[in-house]
Amino acid sequence: MHTNGFQATYRYGKYLNGFSKRIFEIEVANIKDPREIKSIYPFEEDVRGYIFGKLNSFFAIRPSIGSQKVLFPKQSIKGVSITSLFQIGPSIGFAKPVYLNIIQQESITTRIVSRERYDPEKHNTNNIYSRASFFNGFEEIKVYPGLFAKLGLHFDYGDERELIKSAEVGVTLDAYLSKVPILAFNDDRQFYPNLYIAIYFGNRSVD
Repeated sequence: MHTNGFQATYRYGKYLNGFSKRIFEIEVANIKDPREIKSIYPFEEDVRGYIFGKLNSFFAIRPSIGSQKVLFPKQSIKGVSITSLFQIGPSIGFAKPVYLNIIQQESITTRIVSRERYDPEKHNTNNIYSRASFFNGFEEIKVYPGLFAKLGLHFDYGDERELIKSAEVGVTLDAYLSKVPILAFNDDRQFYPNLYIAIYFGNRSVD
C-alpha cells in the first residue's frame, strides 16, 4: 500500500558480498489524486459510486535497479535484519479515461442511461447515475513518461534460510515530464511523492 493507492512488486536480488546486493524490480501501481472524494447517486441503493470530477484513472509501471545494504544483521535465525535500499528507474504512466453512466431521461417509471466518457462541461451530480465498467476507455489510454525513485528500510523476520518473509517501509517519488490530468477541477500535478508499506514473500538460494 502507498498513500495514494496500491501496488504489486516483483523483486530479484543478487548478493555482491555478505552485506550488500544488487536488486532489480518491477512494480505496477495505481496512483490516485489525494483530493479525490467518492460520490453516489442519492435516489437509489446499490449503485456503483464514482469520483466526481475524475477525468482519468492513472497507473504506472516502474522497472528499477538499486542496491540493498545491511545495517543490522540477524543475531539468530529467529531475529530480524534491517537493510537500507535505494532504487531508481523510469516510471511509465498510463492515463485511462473515466466512463460514467449518464441519465438521459428520467421519470417515475422510466430511466434511460447511456455510457459516456466523463466531460466536466456536460456532466454533473444531477445527471451522473454511476461509474461505468472499468474496461471502458482502454483504447484511449495516453502515456506519460517519467522517472521513479525509492528509498526504504527492509525488515527480514523470516525464520527459515530458504524462505523470505519481510516487510518494508519507505518513500517513493514519481516525476513525469508533463502534468497528468486526473481531476477536472484541480491543478494537474507532475510530481507524486508517496509513503509506502510492503510485505514480501519469496525464496532465496542458499548455495
